[in-house]
Amino acid sequence: MLLTVTTDGEEMYNLDIDNQMAIEDLKALLEAESGVPPQSQHLFFSGKELNEAKKTLEEYGVGENEIIHMQQLASQQQGQASASGGSNFDLMRQHVLRDPRLLQQLESTNPELAHAARNDPARFSAMVQQIEQTRRSAEVQKSQLAALNDDPFDVEAQKRIEDAIRQENIAANLEAAMEYNPESFARVTRLYINVEINNKHLVALVDSGAQSTVIRKQLNYVG
Repeated sequence: MLLTVTTDGEEMYNLDIDNQMAIEDLKALLEAESGVPPQSQHLFFSGKELNEAKKTLEEYGVGENEIIHMQQLASQQQGQASASGGSNFDLMRQHVLRDPRLLQQLESTNPELAHAARNDPARFSAMVQQIEQTRRSAEVQKSQLAALNDDPFDVEAQKRIEDAIRQENIAANLEAAMEYNPESFARVTRLYINVEINNKHLVALVDSGAQSTVIRKQLNYVG
């Protein structure tokens, strides 16, 4: 069934899961998606907290296309909860591996993370840490922009907003350039091949980035 999980930070996670999934498994899946440890998650459905770990979504009355809201503990509590560091990540990995349905769900939403869970514990921990750091950075940036927007007449605030927008545009342009003009960032080796047209031997340059090759009609007259 399809399930949507929202957060106080306005993130949204769309999950395709089984209604027999236990709450503890859902929290483990959400940790992989959001980086929020299970012990820092408070899940609510129709105003009621889903606080029984072994109880399933169906038992809580959660059905198709329902919405669950996730609240987090305060940052100080989160710091205490994550003090054990990598051991928590390894426990999470082991939990995922013990549950075939949870592993299947992770494979559909984040196949690279699922592969790391099976084959590379260190990589799995690093990826979950990166997810959590990205989430925290996004939250900090969002709160900073919100604070700046509270005083639209503050000149310094406007400059910082403009700088944030400029940095976003630079990052977007860089990403687009790397996708569509990779030759600008790395050396590109030209590929030449020997061809024969009308019994005439030629050396042709192959565009390795092209999806198809078109031969002009004029080449019919070669030779």
